[in-house]
Amino acid sequence: MSGALTTLSDFVGWNTDQSDQVSVIIIRGSKAWQITTWTSVVIRMGVEIMPWTAALSMTTQAPSPLSKVDISEGDSCRLFIGKTLVFTGYVQTVVEDIGPDHHTFEVQLASKSVDLVECAAEFSTFQMNSTNALDIARRVCQFAQIDVISIGGAGDTDILAFAVILSETAYEVIERVSRLAAVIFYDRPDGNICMSAVGTRRAASGFTLGDNIERLQRVRSMAGRYSTVQAIVMGEVTLFTTPGGSNAYADQMTVLSSPANAKATDPGVTRTRNMLVPIEIGDTDGKVARQRVLWEVNRRYGRAYPITLTCDSWRDRAGNLWLPNTLARVDLGDGNPQDLLIGELTLRQTVDDGTHADVVLMDPQAYSPEPIINPLFQSAFMQAIQSNQPAGQSSDGSESI
Repeated sequence: MSGALTTLSDFVGWNTDQSDQVSVIIIRGSKAWQITTWTSVVIRMGVEIMPWTAALSMTTQAPSPLSKVDISEGDSCRLFIGKTLVFTGYVQTVVEDIGPDHHTFEVQLASKSVDLVECAAEFSTFQMNSTNALDIARRVCQFAQIDVISIGGAGDTDILAFAVILSETAYEVIERVSRLAAVIFYDRPDGNICMSAVGTRRAASGFTLGDNIERLQRVRSMAGRYSTVQAIVMGEVTLFTTPGGSNAYADQMTVLSSPANAKATDPGVTRTRNMLVPIEIGDTDGKVARQRVLWEVNRRYGRAYPITLTCDSWRDRAGNLWLPNTLARVDLGDGNPQDLLIGELTLRQTVDDGTHADVVLMDPQAYSPEPIINPLFQSAFMQAIQSNQPAGQSSDGSESI
């Protein structure tokens, strides 16, 4: 990996003391070389962004020097900031813009997970039994030579049965199995992906208005929030009282919601705004329904108060890069500092404007995965297995139609 530099890099030099200098190592077969001197850099990363991407460009007044830049679409690459590896992936696109007085060379990079997002899942079997979420994710990533790393045991959740839909992408399979395991997944710098709980690391320092915050946007919203979220039993016939009765609706809701007793409230919503969610087939004791109503309230609350800021540095005070799924203290000088989660990052650098980081932060609850029932448990066959009854046989011994 320490192969010879390109002519361009040899001429300019590679100074590892510049902690924010961006470089790309191009890997082609057994050869590798490093390219620096980018005049514009935009790197985008996030908890809910896959793949991580970068757009790098350099411009000169004369076309000849740039013509020696040896980068081709499809090359493997590693993106560094100083000595820190940011992501491992591929050169997606190369764009050259040549005019009478300028020559601009731009490359667009994507992390290895681009193949998980764009390509169909490959399996030796599309039905898996007695496995766990981490193992399923690892199997679906094998074709792309990507491993799945568990942080703190995330993904070690037993799954009795799991079926892959033939047209699903690998990303869609991992997303579905991650929801079953109540974990999130995102890119790692080494080209692999990780399964993790929300907020597993903490930054050495945070963001302070009047210190490292250059610009701030704070949003407070009621959009999409509900005073009450309640889970109810859904059936073919739900209206059992004559319309117009004085307590018909209240009585109806009591009967339909009593099996799970799943209800959550948002005290910040003062007017009546109700949301009903169905108790899914297979959720026999209402456990998932109770998790679901809390998730609806917490996630909607968390996303109602995002903070978007521009920081004057790519690193915290310990010298570590800001990274997604990191808790950071945000102090706006109002006497109420908050620990918020870095959900999205855009690292920017230009010759004229210097180095900046655009950061989106929210309450960690905003990124928690939605609780769901394994679809296989919703089939009559699986329900019969769980209840130790023959498929198609009701509890009173009558045949189901």
